[in-house]
Amino acid sequence: FEQKKPIVYVQSLTTGKRRAVARYWGSNSAPAWSPDGRRLAVVLTKDGGSQIYLINSSDGGNVTRLTYSSAIDTEPNFSPDGSQLLFTSDRSGGPQIYRMAVTGGPAERLTFEGSYNVTPRYSPDGKSFTFIQRRSGTRFSVAVQDFATRQVQVLTDGNLDESPTFAPNGKLILYATGARGRGVLSAVSSDGRIKQRLTADVGDVREPAWGPFQK
Repeated sequence: FEQKKPIVYVQSLTTGKRRAVARYWGSNSAPAWSPDGRRLAVVLTKDGGSQIYLINSSDGGNVTRLTYSSAIDTEPNFSPDGSQLLFTSDRSGGPQIYRMAVTGGPAERLTFEGSYNVTPRYSPDGKSFTFIQRRSGTRFSVAVQDFATRQVQVLTDGNLDESPTFAPNGKLILYATGARGRGVLSAVSSDGRIKQRLTADVGDVREPAWGPFQK
């Protein structure tokens, strides 16, 4: 937001150098890496509403629009093999999670329990995904859904849990939550049996993301 609008940058962790890869008219947001690192899925409003596009991660070129809806499509996330995308859309009247091929085509709705399901993230083995589900009106919890059975398991019971992300081994999910009026990080096992709060002395912590295994 340095130029008073959202722009997507890619920044090197080793050199600190960065380059703008999406700076179109309107909003540029919600970048997600493809597994091979060559592409980004981004949400752009350059053609009207919020829609999902693919771009080259190196220079922002080769722009390909994936979704064509009158709704808000956002929060894309690649499958581990790079062939599918999960995303959040309100095309059904409220925010729900959908899946589609990165080559385009129709989107499949995945979530049906409750009227509010957002922020999908694939598990490392591609067999399930974690997301945030609103429960009991005002409670937002981390949940997991299995692709094969469509069974949903709610893992947390916080009031405002958000931004879940799988560990590379698939055994833990890191997420943001609130404690004493500020944002902190917590972790829960993928079966919901183990919960741990990762406290910080100061600051307001949001939007965690696991790094990949180092090769």
